[in-house]
Amino acid sequence: MINNNTAYPDLLVLDVRTREEFNTNHLHNATLIPLAEIEGRLAELALYNDTEIIVYCRTGSRSQEASEILIDNNYYNFTKVYNMLGGINAWIAEDYDYWLNEDILSIDFALPVFLVSIIGIIFVLVLFSKRRWKVVRTY
Repeated sequence: MINNNTAYPDLLVLDVRTREEFNTNHLHNATLIPLAEIEGRLAELALYNDTEIIVYCRTGSRSQEASEILIDNNYYNFTKVYNMLGGINAWIAEDYDYWLNEDILSIDFALPVFLVSIIGIIFVLVLFSKRRWKVVRTY
Protein backbone atom coordinates (compact mmCIF):
# COMPACT_ATOMS: atom_id res chain seq x y z
CA MET A 1 0.00 0.00 0.00
CA ILE A 2 1.28 3.43 -0.88
CA ASN A 3 1.75 5.79 2.05
CA ASN A 4 2.14 9.50 1.33
CA ASN A 5 3.45 11.25 4.45
CA THR A 6 4.44 14.48 2.73
CA ALA A 7 3.37 18.00 3.56
CA TYR A 8 1.68 17.91 0.15
CA PRO A 9 -1.15 15.36 0.36
CA ASP A 10 -2.09 16.03 -3.27
CA LEU A 11 1.33 14.97 -4.54
CA LEU A 12 2.85 11.55 -5.10
CA VAL A 13 6.59 11.29 -5.76
CA LEU A 14 7.15 8.06 -7.67
CA ASP A 15 10.62 6.52 -8.04
CA VAL A 16 10.77 4.03 -10.91
CA ARG A 17 14.40 2.94 -10.45
CA THR A 18 15.45 -0.47 -9.13
CA ARG A 19 15.27 -1.30 -5.43
CA GLU A 20 19.09 -1.23 -5.26
CA GLU A 21 19.17 2.31 -6.67
CA PHE A 22 16.37 3.38 -4.32
CA ASN A 23 18.22 1.93 -1.32
CA THR A 24 21.29 4.00 -2.25
CA ASN A 25 19.48 7.33 -2.42
CA HIS A 26 16.04 8.75 -3.13
CA LEU A 27 13.88 11.80 -2.74
CA HIS A 28 12.25 12.19 0.67
CA ASN A 29 8.83 10.50 0.91
CA ALA A 30 9.24 8.88 -2.49
CA THR A 31 7.32 5.73 -3.30
CA LEU A 32 9.20 2.98 -5.12
CA ILE A 33 7.57 1.12 -7.99
CA PRO A 34 10.30 -0.03 -10.39
CA LEU A 35 9.58 0.51 -14.09
CA ALA A 36 9.59 -3.26 -14.65
CA GLU A 37 6.67 -3.57 -12.18
CA ILE A 38 4.64 -0.47 -12.98
CA GLU A 39 2.06 -2.01 -15.32
CA GLY A 40 1.33 -4.80 -12.85
CA ARG A 41 0.94 -2.35 -9.96
CA LEU A 42 -1.31 0.30 -11.53
CA ALA A 43 -4.11 -0.61 -9.11
CA GLU A 44 -1.93 0.64 -6.23
CA LEU A 45 -1.80 4.02 -7.93
CA ALA A 46 -5.55 4.17 -8.63
CA LEU A 47 -6.21 6.40 -5.61
CA TYR A 48 -3.88 8.96 -7.16
CA ASN A 49 -5.56 9.18 -10.57
CA ASP A 50 -6.46 12.84 -9.96
CA THR A 51 -3.36 13.62 -7.89
CA GLU A 52 -0.18 15.21 -9.17
CA ILE A 53 2.32 12.41 -9.70
CA ILE A 54 5.98 13.35 -10.09
CA VAL A 55 7.82 10.42 -11.70
CA TYR A 56 11.61 10.19 -11.56
CA CYS A 57 14.51 7.83 -12.16
CA ARG A 58 18.28 8.34 -12.41
CA THR A 59 18.39 10.47 -15.58
CA GLY A 60 14.81 10.83 -16.78
CA SER A 61 14.59 8.05 -19.39
CA ARG A 62 12.83 5.36 -17.37
CA SER A 63 10.59 7.94 -15.73
CA GLN A 64 9.56 9.18 -19.18
CA GLU A 65 8.56 5.64 -20.11
CA ALA A 66 6.71 5.17 -16.81
CA SER A 67 4.93 8.52 -17.25
CA GLU A 68 3.74 7.44 -20.68
CA ILE A 69 2.44 4.15 -19.25
CA LEU A 70 0.42 6.07 -16.64
CA ILE A 71 -0.89 8.66 -19.09
CA ASP A 72 -1.80 6.09 -21.75
CA ASN A 73 -3.70 3.91 -19.27
CA ASN A 74 -7.39 4.46 -20.01
CA TYR A 75 -8.74 2.37 -17.12
CA TYR A 76 -7.38 4.45 -14.23
CA ASN A 77 -7.26 7.74 -16.16
CA PHE A 78 -4.25 9.40 -14.56
CA THR A 79 -4.54 13.11 -15.38
CA LYS A 80 -1.64 14.87 -13.67
CA VAL A 81 1.56 12.94 -14.42
CA TYR A 82 4.87 14.79 -14.68
CA ASN A 83 8.27 13.41 -15.65
CA MET A 84 11.16 14.95 -13.67
CA LEU A 85 13.66 15.91 -16.38
CA GLY A 86 17.23 14.89 -15.58
CA GLY A 87 16.11 12.55 -12.81
CA ILE A 88 17.71 12.34 -9.40
CA ASN A 89 21.12 13.10 -10.92
CA ALA A 90 19.91 16.59 -11.92
CA TRP A 91 18.22 16.96 -8.52
CA ILE A 92 21.48 16.19 -6.71
CA ALA A 93 23.48 18.43 -9.08
CA GLU A 94 21.19 21.33 -8.12
CA ASP A 95 22.03 20.58 -4.46
CA TYR A 96 18.43 19.84 -3.47
CA ASP A 97 17.73 17.73 -0.40
CA TYR A 98 17.49 13.93 -0.73
CA TRP A 99 17.96 10.81 1.39
CA LEU A 100 21.38 9.15 1.17
CA ASN A 101 22.33 5.76 2.60
CA GLU A 102 25.73 6.56 4.10
CA ASP A 103 26.33 2.91 5.07
CA ILE A 104 26.49 1.97 1.39
CA LEU A 105 28.96 4.77 0.74
CA SER A 106 31.27 3.58 3.50
CA ILE A 107 31.22 0.07 2.06
CA ASP A 108 31.84 1.38 -1.45
CA PHE A 109 34.77 3.43 -0.18
CA ALA A 110 36.21 0.67 2.03
CA LEU A 111 36.60 -1.88 -0.76
CA PRO A 112 38.93 0.22 -2.98
CA VAL A 113 41.00 1.22 0.05
CA PHE A 114 41.28 -2.42 1.08
CA LEU A 115 42.30 -3.52 -2.43
CA VAL A 116 44.91 -0.77 -2.77
CA SER A 117 46.32 -1.74 0.62
CA ILE A 118 46.59 -5.41 -0.36
CA ILE A 119 48.25 -4.55 -3.67
CA GLY A 120 50.69 -2.28 -1.83
CA ILE A 121 51.59 -5.00 0.65
CA ILE A 122 52.13 -7.54 -2.14
CA PHE A 123 54.32 -5.05 -4.02
CA VAL A 124 56.49 -4.43 -0.94
CA LEU A 125 56.80 -8.17 -0.25
CA VAL A 126 57.86 -8.88 -3.83
CA LEU A 127 60.49 -6.14 -3.72
CA PHE A 128 61.76 -7.32 -0.36
CA SER A 129 61.97 -10.97 -1.44
CA LYS A 130 63.88 -10.10 -4.62
CA ARG A 131 66.45 -8.10 -2.71
CA ARG A 132 66.84 -10.71 -0.01
CA TRP A 133 67.36 -13.64 -2.37
CA LYS A 134 69.35 -11.85 -5.00
CA VAL A 135 72.60 -13.69 -5.70
CA VAL A 136 75.56 -11.41 -5.55
CA ARG A 137 78.59 -12.65 -7.43
CA THR A 138 81.96 -11.47 -6.38
CA TYR A 139 85.06 -12.16 -8.42
